[in-house]
Amino acid sequence: MISVKFLIRNNEIDEITVSGHAGFADEGEDIICAAVSVLTISILNGLTEIVGRKDLCASVKDGYTHFTIPKTSNELQTIKTDTLIATYQLGIQGIKEAYGDYIQIKEEKK
Repeated sequence: MISVKFLIRNNEIDEITVSGHAGFADEGEDIICAAVSVLTISILNGLTEIVGRKDLCASVKDGYTHFTIPKTSNELQTIKTDTLIATYQLGIQGIKEAYGDYIQIKEEKK
């Protein structure tokens, strides 16, 4: 099962951890793993390349991605960051609605 964990501090997501494998199909043919991977790498690329967030701390390995999103004083970066994170959450939620037995979403407030 894939686990997507959102760590929330001060009502804002500042860490995202994605771990595990869906086990829906054989490796290389698992559409759920592929979908979650594409969304996760896309948000990282969007945050760094489009929004210009060079301050992210990210770890990407097979079956595991973790990244932190520090607060920024740049208001435009904050708006863009929040928009991408909300879009990512919608995408992950859509996968969960379609394939709930293979993915779990956790929100942890600190």
